[in-house]
Amino acid sequence: MSVIARFTVPADEFPLGALLEVRRGITVRLESMIPTGDAPIPYVWVSVEDEDAVAAALDDSPLVDAARVVDRTDDEALFRVEWTGPVDGVVGAIADSAGALLEAEGRGDTWSFRARFPSRDDLSAFYHACVDDDVPVDLAEVNQPMSAGTDARPALTPAQREALQASFEAGYFDVPRRTTLVELAERLGISDTALSQRIRRGLTTILAATLTDDASADD
Repeated sequence: MSVIARFTVPADEFPLGALLEVRRGITVRLESMIPTGDAPIPYVWVSVEDEDAVAAALDDSPLVDAARVVDRTDDEALFRVEWTGPVDGVVGAIADSAGALLEAEGRGDTWSFRARFPSRDDLSAFYHACVDDDVPVDLAEVNQPMSAGTDARPALTPAQREALQASFEAGYFDVPRRTTLVELAERLGISDTALSQRIRRGLTTILAATLTDDASADD
């Protein structure tokens, strides 16, 4: 059965860790990480106040091939970052262990991660790979999502839960739909792109947890 782990690593052990050095108190949030060949492409949310400083830091990084803002809300800017080559360290260890990065946030001198692994053995492989590479990983929590016979729920972020609840209550999932993505986004005060991503990420978390548990129960 799959497991979800929460863990932290020092910022300098993560390729985007240098972004936390551009200004004291900055917070960087990873929206998603999509594998494309050897180099995952992350989408990074930062405060609009830090947008220029982060853009400069990304341009100066030898690990970054290209970076551009692809979306913006009133408070945050979303960067799309392409790497110059394979990403090592904690990100590489997650991929090599068949893990899927669900979310990550950098604050201060620490990055916090939530990742799903197909089994505890895969999580163990990830941990030992980090130890072998001298990457200090602090495991904060390990759990099995929605085990059969329990009332456990998928670990949605507050933004994902708000987006899904608002969409459901407004009839966005009805056939025919009773509202549009643009109308719903205006009601929540965010862009339709940001809303679409939150709905997609939230549904992915729910489906991954539910379908994994149904398959385990059938077995």
